[in-house]
Amino acid sequence: MKHALAVICAALLSLPAAADEPEWKLISETEDPEKVISWYVDMKSIVREDDYLRAFLRTSWSTPQYAPDNTAYQSSTYLNYFDCDARKIAFTANAYFSTVDPVGTPVHEEAEKPLAKLKFQPVVPGSAGDKRLDFVCQFRSTNFLTRRAGGPPHG
Repeated sequence: MKHALAVICAALLSLPAAADEPEWKLISETEDPEKVISWYVDMKSIVREDDYLRAFLRTSWSTPQYAPDNTAYQSSTYLNYFDCDARKIAFTANAYFSTVDPVGTPVHEEAEKPLAKLKFQPVVPGSAGDKRLDFVCQFRSTNFLTRRAGGPPHG
């Protein structure tokens, strides 16, 4: 009986960690076999914030990329804010990882900037940004969580 209780407790303690794991969904991928670039969105991260949709995204490269200081990386994660009506995107909170999957300690990080300080840029029709915007904005009429600045997500 004690063993069964211990197993149940251990299983319950592992649930919050699993709930925090990103649910990566592939949005698009380049067709160049020499250098494949894949773009993903964490489906659990899509929320409405003010007049925007906010989502956690990831880019992975099949070959190493190099930062200005020659640090190699093969994936990055970042927050995107989407202005669906104006067809613009803003990026913040970038983290770069040495592996294709964003695991372990990032090789470089850039802090999240407040929404008011972000620069929204128009997406180029047919670009990866255009595909990300189209994918995420299809959920704007869905009853996603709303996140108020400075507060936790709520329904």
